[in-house]
Amino acid sequence: MSEGDKATLDGAAATTGPCISEPATGSVFPAAWTRPRFFYGDATGAHKITLSSAQTRHELTIYAASLPYVLPLDIWEGLSKSVYNQDITYVVKATSGAEATGTFQIAPVAAGGSMVFWGSPGTVPGETTNALYGFGVGDEGVIEAIQPGEIKGTSVVANRQLRDERTTTPGHSTCVGCHSSTPDGKAIASVDHWPWNVRLYGIEAETRGAAPDYLTPAGAAMIQMSWLGGTTFSKGDWDPGARRMVTTWTDRDYAGGNLYRIYDSSALSSQPLELIWIDLAAEAEAPLDLSRVDPADYMNPGDPLNQVVVNLRGTGWEVVARTGDDDSPILPDWSHDGSSIVYTSTDVPKDGRVGVATVSSKIDLYTVPFAAGAGGNAVPLVGASSPGFFEYYPDYAPDDSLVAFNRIPAVAAEVYYRAESEIYVVPANGAPEPVRLLANDAVCEGTTGSLYNSWAKWAPSSATGDGKTYYFLIFSTTRSSPGPINDNGSAKYPASQLYMTTIVKNADGSITSSPAIYLWNQRNLVAGQGDSATVSELLTNNVTPAWDEFKIPPVPPVEVR
Repeated sequence: MSEGDKATLDGAAATTGPCISEPATGSVFPAAWTRPRFFYGDATGAHKITLSSAQTRHELTIYAASLPYVLPLDIWEGLSKSVYNQDITYVVKATSGAEATGTFQIAPVAAGGSMVFWGSPGTVPGETTNALYGFGVGDEGVIEAIQPGEIKGTSVVANRQLRDERTTTPGHSTCVGCHSSTPDGKAIASVDHWPWNVRLYGIEAETRGAAPDYLTPAGAAMIQMSWLGGTTFSKGDWDPGARRMVTTWTDRDYAGGNLYRIYDSSALSSQPLELIWIDLAAEAEAPLDLSRVDPADYMNPGDPLNQVVVNLRGTGWEVVARTGDDDSPILPDWSHDGSSIVYTSTDVPKDGRVGVATVSSKIDLYTVPFAAGAGGNAVPLVGASSPGFFEYYPDYAPDDSLVAFNRIPAVAAEVYYRAESEIYVVPANGAPEPVRLLANDAVCEGTTGSLYNSWAKWAPSSATGDGKTYYFLIFSTTRSSPGPINDNGSAKYPASQLYMTTIVKNADGSITSSPAIYLWNQRNLVAGQGDSATVSELLTNNVTPAWDEFKIPPVPPVEVR
């Protein structure tokens, strides 16, 4: 920056300035998080940024040649190691004299784990049209974790028409969305595209795309039944040595062996659904041939593969009973201790998710005991089953004490992804009223209530400091959108981006939340290693994030200025 610009910034009389969107005033950053960035919507030219707090002896003055401006790493490291739970005041001043002030805080604890999200520029499935991207806490870029075409092996339920149009190899996967991590962080289960079978594959560098060693041919066959839904795992079930997965399943004429019938309308997911568990390590007496890709094979009720899966019921897979709830379960989440499952109960299911509703439709959160797979009484989650609202997409906090979920007013429309959706939190044992998160609100855009806030996922651990418990939550929202989603050549709705928020449970049990923090690193796609690493701009629709202990390869250490 020139000395003339500095003199102008120092000498200009202060006037009321713009709304600063980054960092939003009141934000709470985890310690050691990605560096704060200073920005507002129409920022141009040089700026002066001043930082101060009660704990620092002097003000810090920074002259930025342009915005956005990322706080220097040494300054951020110093602040995040010493200034906790107190306001850090910032003043941003333009050469015109326009000046804006805000505050942010740093939590006395750090967030853990790593994040993997689904990204696509449009809605067309294919081997390379979408991917999972990942990054760790503090990273300034993201890596491509895997594309559908990299998943090894053949998808048993390969549909000849769709697969041949969208893949170069019959039977390859065409989507990696709706994903979840195995509790050891080494593998991912994702729902393939129509007709919604599940693939399980390694995510580590040396096992990328390969089936884990414990996935038997019987386990692979069971998870590739058509019309499955989102998957969930539990550390409490996994750590003792179990290799079970919970998902949703469409009831069908299994007595006749029709588990793989993908053209039969009687097996579509408009039929009642169930929760089921599947033992990924189950063994079967008969040999299983998973290499075929002709769907005609699997439409034969007497096919040996169908019969093997039918015979595995009770030992390799089974329905989780939900006494008291006759409606369909959607996108379950299994508690970390393995004791319970929270899910959306609905009378309007569609392809393993919520479909088109009327204002009188049922879309509420329920919980049911897992009970070693036997299930039990299913009951509405108080505060997340309220009249006049639809509640869906639940996720247990890492200590299982809270549940985050989406809520919208009851509407007569498609519910899957709504502009008016907002994220709420409720105690896992229920409460009269849920807590609406401040992160739902736009900071400057003036579009609160139409931001598609959705798909909230907790960090894999919480931490206690100063008598409070800190939780961190990632979610998708259309603010900071890079542009519209391409839906077969037309704009569908704005592409989403990822934001994070901090939630605090106070000593008295009350819950407080803070404004959302933009994850600016998600736009920096890093490829290569060391000196040859390159950074390109990632302009995708970033949705269905997961925050867990993913063992993805590290993001190369690039420093973005």
